[in-house]
Amino acid sequence: MQSIKKRLRSSWRLLRLSQNLLLIIIVVPIIFSPFGLIIPKRRKIAGSLYRNCYKALNIQLVITGSPTSEPALWVCNHISWLDILLLAGNNCVDFVAKSEVADWPVIGGVIRRTGTLFIDRDNKFKAYRALPELQQRLESGTSVLIFPEGTTSTGETCLPFKPMFYQAAIRTNMLIQPVSLCYEHVDGSPCTDVAFIGDDEFSISFKQILNKPKIIAHITYLPAMKAEQWHRKEMASLNQQHINLAINKQTCM
Repeated sequence: MQSIKKRLRSSWRLLRLSQNLLLIIIVVPIIFSPFGLIIPKRRKIAGSLYRNCYKALNIQLVITGSPTSEPALWVCNHISWLDILLLAGNNCVDFVAKSEVADWPVIGGVIRRTGTLFIDRDNKFKAYRALPELQQRLESGTSVLIFPEGTTSTGETCLPFKPMFYQAAIRTNMLIQPVSLCYEHVDGSPCTDVAFIGDDEFSISFKQILNKPKIIAHITYLPAMKAEQWHRKEMASLNQQHINLAINKQTCM
């Protein structure tokens, strides 16, 4: 009986998720096209579609703190393909992502349609050439979110933050908005099954998440910082420490 209930629950979630992804594929390209400029609150419309996707997977989001309302370079630890749905669903930001993310099932189709800046993480010179574009977006008043670890982790602690893209915020005198993200089971223990790391197969990761009774995701907005007061390496190290502290505080509660 339990097995039947589990299969029915997973099938229902998959149906809801598929419906919302279809809406994203149809609606998001329109609202982010030149024609979409006349649509009021187009980013909020897209955000509501992303929220419906993670809600279809029975992910409950708990938000602590408030982000700056000013344009900023956002920095966040990276755990899973789910991260982008959660962050894009609740914040009006562009993303910087490694080029292979564009080919990820589910999430790839989402971020290709929302002005994501793709970079080649394996080629430092090519990645560096993305700095002017990042700087231009910040100067235009668009907040941009980066994952400075450059890869994903289990989420129990941060990997070292790479400082390269902090330079764009320093050059434009923008704020840095640190954000921490972690996932838990309903009993409060860390949900490392959510992590999508290295050579993990998407189908296996997706099935694990689909079959979870419930996942609690925590987003914590830390105090924004002035980039001009720091060297990029110092800023990256400080953000890493602060986000680690936020993760440890959350997982120890």
